[in-house]
Amino acid sequence: MTHAVSMEGIIIGDQTTVRNGSGFDQSKIASLPIGTAISILSVENDWYQISEEKLQLSGWVFKDLIAIQQDSELEVMKKARVNASLLNVRSAPSTEAHRITQLSNGQEVKVISTSGDWIQIQLNDGQNGWVHSEFVIMIPNFPRGAINKNEAKVYDKMNSTLVEISNFQQGQMVYIKDYDEDYFDILTEEGFAGWVKRTDVSLIINGENPVTRGTIRANASEFVSVTKKYLGKPYRYATTGPNSFDCSGYVYYILHKYYGDQLKENNINLPRSSRAMASVGTPVSRDNLEVGDLVFFNNTSGSINHVGLYLGNNQFIHASSGSSMSVIISPLNTGTYNNRYNTARRLF
Repeated sequence: MTHAVSMEGIIIGDQTTVRNGSGFDQSKIASLPIGTAISILSVENDWYQISEEKLQLSGWVFKDLIAIQQDSELEVMKKARVNASLLNVRSAPSTEAHRITQLSNGQEVKVISTSGDWIQIQLNDGQNGWVHSEFVIMIPNFPRGAINKNEAKVYDKMNSTLVEISNFQQGQMVYIKDYDEDYFDILTEEGFAGWVKRTDVSLIINGENPVTRGTIRANASEFVSVTKKYLGKPYRYATTGPNSFDCSGYVYYILHKYYGDQLKENNINLPRSSRAMASVGTPVSRDNLEVGDLVFFNNTSGSINHVGLYLGNNQFIHASSGSSMSVIISPLNTGTYNNRYNTARRLF
């Protein structure tokens, strides 16, 4: 169900796809660069209908790629995450009130108001209901991201000057309030605020099931989020996922599931084996690697026998047949993979 709204927002994806309808299967009509100011006209499930004045553009963008501009700090804590296996949503703040629906553990909903121990929420279809505060966790009402490097600096802005105030470790969850000149204005669940380089944050798209149909380099942070979803999945020879992979099976799965449209558009028939994969696309020097490039490695006899996906910061993700026997992230510039490095390819 679509319901009308009137809000302002800012695009936080590097090159965010605008579609002609509310779904990843809808056709692309344009791309908007990060930092673009937009107006939000309506909401349908997890999609915003937006307009952009300069381009006279109207279309649909997924919610996790827009930070809604809020009028005051009082509006920051206006979202709730379900902390129960099943949570009853009622028509009034009482256990005696009619049950409208049920929410599952981990679902997030917008908070409208509170009344004693009860919280009024807005469901995805625009309908309002009530839940008991004992079974939800209040969180910031912004898109989420995760720190994607070992240690990311956090800054405060003092008279337009960035001053380092802390650092975040890899995996730290952040909520993105705004974007300005290559930095995200972020907030943690605990209320800590600051600014972080946008390249140090991977957007979390569609919760635990990130989906993207954009190009790899245009949506580098989305690509990193997609690939990391499969961290820890076991290595199994001759498998292509989604529950287990061998090295080329992992690369094959990621590119076909999330970038199949681009493979078709560029007439790329991606082979199944790592050695054959090294023959497609464009060669890339080690000094010019970009997120999404395929990186290849030799065995002891000098033949290519391993492949992974480059994530930036001299790291790549791959299904390893080593001691971990799982999908892991490894350094490219030290250890065995530094010594075995052979070549890299860019598909599109």
